[in-house]
Amino acid sequence: MEFQQVEEKPRHFNHFYPAIAAVIGVEAGGRVNFMPAVWNVGLSFDPPLFGVSVSPKRFTHGLLEAASAFSVTFHPYEQAQRVQQLGSVSGRDTDKVAAFGLEVVRGRALDVPLLGGFYAAYELEKTAAWPAGDHTLFVGRLRGVWEDPAAFSGEALDPARVRALLYFGRYRYGYPAPETRVLGKR
Repeated sequence: MEFQQVEEKPRHFNHFYPAIAAVIGVEAGGRVNFMPAVWNVGLSFDPPLFGVSVSPKRFTHGLLEAASAFSVTFHPYEQAQRVQQLGSVSGRDTDKVAAFGLEVVRGRALDVPLLGGFYAAYELEKTAAWPAGDHTLFVGRLRGVWEDPAAFSGEALDPARVRALLYFGRYRYGYPAPETRVLGKR
């Protein structure tokens, strides 16, 4: 076991991986863009709030600042290459929808673009944008939920039915093992 005293940046800062690789969808100024975001998190049940952390260096950051709503979609492992592609080019220079022939689904609760092929998706009304170090945490209130019933067992995602896309860092993707255990009851 090694210890590192951290003054500025740690040698590694990915110990919280693997994490679900979600895709942010946003439209502003006539531009639609999709960007993978591993730094995503549920923030509250009541009201239902969800957040994504995005660097100001990213084209998507400016669109999120200008937009009043955005989407977050969750994709199966079989779409890992496409999700990685979305993160490998900037929407500043490339119309990703046209370049990659992406299927765009329009929101029903909010007028937001969603990347097709998801097993679950959120339509989010932007409620806050908080500086968080070298990123901004964009917070959205859930206004619409999409889910494929075949991917779920009761209230939970079933890894035997869908292989959720996990990001392990350094361009490595995987999925959870299909076995799960229920260790308690609510």
